[in-house]
This record gives sequence, structure tokens and C-alpha cells, in this order.
Amino acid sequence: MAGAGLAVIALCFGMNMLARGLGESFAVFLLPVTEDLGWSRSAFSSIYAVYMIAQGLAAPLAGALFDRHGARAVWIPALMLFGAGLLVASVMTQWWMAVIGPGVMVGFGVAGTGMAVGAGLIARWFRGELTMAMAGAYAGLSVGMITVAPLAAAIIEAEGWRFAYRLMGGTLLVAGPVLLVALPWARIGAGRWPSAPRSRSLFPPRRILLEKEFLGLFVALMMTAVCTWSVLLQLVAYLTELGYSPLSAATAYGVVGGLSIVGILATGWLADRFGRRPVLTASFTMSALGVAVLWALQLAPGFALLVGFVAIFGCNMGSRGPVVTALVARLYPQNVGAVFGMITIGLGIGSAVGGFASGLLHDLTGGYGASFVLAMVSAGLGLAPFWLVRSIATGRRDEDRAAEDGA
Repeated sequence: MAGAGLAVIALCFGMNMLARGLGESFAVFLLPVTEDLGWSRSAFSSIYAVYMIAQGLAAPLAGALFDRHGARAVWIPALMLFGAGLLVASVMTQWWMAVIGPGVMVGFGVAGTGMAVGAGLIARWFRGELTMAMAGAYAGLSVGMITVAPLAAAIIEAEGWRFAYRLMGGTLLVAGPVLLVALPWARIGAGRWPSAPRSRSLFPPRRILLEKEFLGLFVALMMTAVCTWSVLLQLVAYLTELGYSPLSAATAYGVVGGLSIVGILATGWLADRFGRRPVLTASFTMSALGVAVLWALQLAPGFALLVGFVAIFGCNMGSRGPVVTALVARLYPQNVGAVFGMITIGLGIGSAVGGFASGLLHDLTGGYGASFVLAMVSAGLGLAPFWLVRSIATGRRDEDRAAEDGA
């Protein structure tokens, strides 16, 4: 039984690696696409905003469909849409084509292959060590970034950005569905623990959307995304302007994502044992410190500061995701997929705001300092719900604690 549960984690790991690795290679395409098509930074960043908003809006539907019909009914169509969107990107010449392809279609595809489905699937297999199990799946994001981003940069340098998009899209269209059709879906969906009674509605009741727990987790995930993507979307361009080669800059970007596996796994393990509040306080603080080190790099470009940023920021990137996902599974067992999908709207909004603001602020100021300030402030706001809402810090509702005390 344990082996089957680990296989489910491995499956979700692979989907995260594939979807997020390809989806988050966006930054690697920023300079070659804008230079070739003559677009401004803010114009290209707005496509990223569309992509993240589409991802956020589609995630609740993906989670709700998983709750009703299982992972296969969501993952296979999502992979097909994802691949088609990348193929549209390979032939785009106008801004509206980018909105449809790498914006809306890829955003929907990533939503359908991400943790809105994975969270619900893992919750059917694990109760104890749930945060750590979620962290294992989230680690796929790290591996995807450290492998896909440098690979994409190498392909762009050798064959051009259009060929890179075409190769990525074709791979998803051909390989993804073939691999997924052959899996033992009845066994995967059965789970180890009996499912909680499901809500009759496709989406969570409206009252959930007004609860302090939901709103707090929504804000935490949104501000985390603002912090991350107000830095990462411009990172390759920033390092290139400081004199690093495009391949070196893309490699640094990929290593940041790759190192996030350290924070993801460590935070999952530590939060299960020592509590969410102290662990996440340290995590958000280190993210802000990493941004400060990156900012200092323009004053003294060199290997030491670059390694410092990559290590500090990378080891804390993504570390909040497993904690939030596990909290959703504990607080909302009836609608894990749908509720996490709704919270993922915050991730989409935050990523869109962070990514678009970084491009706009660069166009307005000619530099990156304003984006770095935005990232550091967002880190503090992302931490706030874990201190202001007790049930988020403990993983138990007030009424649950009262019932235990009464018993």
C-alpha cells in the first residue's frame, strides 16, 4: 500500500515537472521574442499575466472536475491543450496570437496538469505526513525548472525560439496522452483512505469563500507569487544586462528553480514536526533576503553574490506551496481539488501582478529596483496570515478545537 502511495506521488511529481517546467520557461523566451518581434518588456510581460490569470481561473474547474471524474479526465485533455498552445506560440507574429497560445491555452493546460488535481489525488492516499507527501509532488516543479529552462535556452541559441516552442508543443501532443492512457487509473483513483462525503455542487459553497481560513490562504499564495515572479520573470534579462551570457543567465534561472526542491522538502518535513508559523517565518524572511542580495549584485557583479542569491532565494522558492496544499486537505476534506483550485486563483493573480508589474516598472524606471522592493514587501504580506489567523497556523478550525475540548 505504501508503495502505491509513493507511486502516486511520483506520478504527480512527473506531471509537475512536465507542466511547470515547460510553463515556467517563459522567462527564457523574453529576450529572444521581444528582440525578434520588436515588443516592449511590458507587452511581453502582459502575456505572462494572461497566462497566469488563465491558469488561476481554470484551476477551480480542474479541481472540481477531478473531484467528480478523476485525474485522467482532466490530465489528458489538459496536456493536449497545453501542447497546442505551445505550437501556436511557435508561429505567433501578433500580440493577440500570443494571448491565445502561450497565454490562454497554455494557462489552461498548466492548470489542468498541476496541483489542483495532484492535491486531491495525494489526499486520497495520505493522512499522516501529508505535508511531506505534498512536498514530494511539488519537487517536480524544481526539477522541471532546472532541466527545462537551460535546455530551452540551448535550443533557442542553436535553432531559434520558434523551433523551441514547436519542439515543446509537439512533445506534449505526442508523448503525454500516450503515457497517461496506459496507467492503471482505477487503482490510482481508489486511494488508501475512504473519501469524505463530497459536496453535491461542482464548486465549493459560497460560505467557504468568505471564511477567514480560505481568505488567509488565498492571500498567502497570492503574495508569495508576487514575490517570486516580480523577480524571476526579469531575472534572465537582468543578469544578461549585467554582462552574463544568455546561457549562463538561463542556467542561473534554472538552478534557482532546481534548488527549490531543498526548501520544498525541508519545509514540508519541518512544518509537520515544528509547526507552520516558525518555519514559514524563516522561509519568507530568507526570500526577502535573497532579493536584497540580487539587488546588490548590480553594485558588485561577481560570482559570490550570484551564488548567494541563487542559494538563498532558490532554497526558499516554492516552499510555501506544500504547506498551503496540505492545509486545504485538512481544512476542506470534502472538496480538496475544488477549494485548492479556488485558492490557486490567488496564485494566478499574484503571478500576473508580479510578472506584469516587473515589466512595467522596468519600462517606467529603466531599472529593476522597484520590482525588488515590490518582492520584499510581498514576502511580508504573504507571511501575515500565518500570524493573524490561528486556524491557519494550527491546521485546525476553532470549532474543531472546541469539540475536542468538550470531549
